[in-house]
Amino acid sequence: MINNHNVLTAREAADFFGAHVETVRRLARKGDIPAYKMGKDWRFQKKALSHWAESHYLRRKPPIVLVIDDDAGVRKAMKRYLERDGYRVLVASDGANALSWLNKETVNVILLDLKMPGMNGPMFLSEFRKAHVPLPIIITTGYPDGGLMAEAIPYGPFTLLGKPIEQEQLLQAVRSALNGSYRG
Repeated sequence: MINNHNVLTAREAADFFGAHVETVRRLARKGDIPAYKMGKDWRFQKKALSHWAESHYLRRKPPIVLVIDDDAGVRKAMKRYLERDGYRVLVASDGANALSWLNKETVNVILLDLKMPGMNGPMFLSEFRKAHVPLPIIITTGYPDGGLMAEAIPYGPFTLLGKPIEQEQLLQAVRSALNGSYRG
């Protein structure tokens, strides 16, 4: 039996840090945070996590959002909106560039356009799902009923936002993807 005051589940540790649960699991797998495996999931001593957080400032780091869109104006607008709300934002103009970011950075949420030259949204999703842990994905498209959307569906789950996207709609979708755990 878990003592809620001393031992945390991965979900509780994510809430404690204000991070996505998969980020916490990834840190535990890498041995970057104090954790131990119990059954199929990780457990965390609350006192050890508090000490670790004080020395690593994880609680103060904003979530990282990766914006993938071939339209420079859309990338710039989304980056501006998200940074004003306190997020750290990475941008990529296509799926291949986005995959290289994911090999260097720990991302919390992905905003993905479907229609892009080169590696489009469904191609990106196919590669992403093979190589990376599940992350919240928000598809942003002007063609929600198009063929690319049908190609993307097998790689869900994800949230769908039709373009043009209003600032508050974008921010609410990102907050929801993070389970409301971050407010800048």
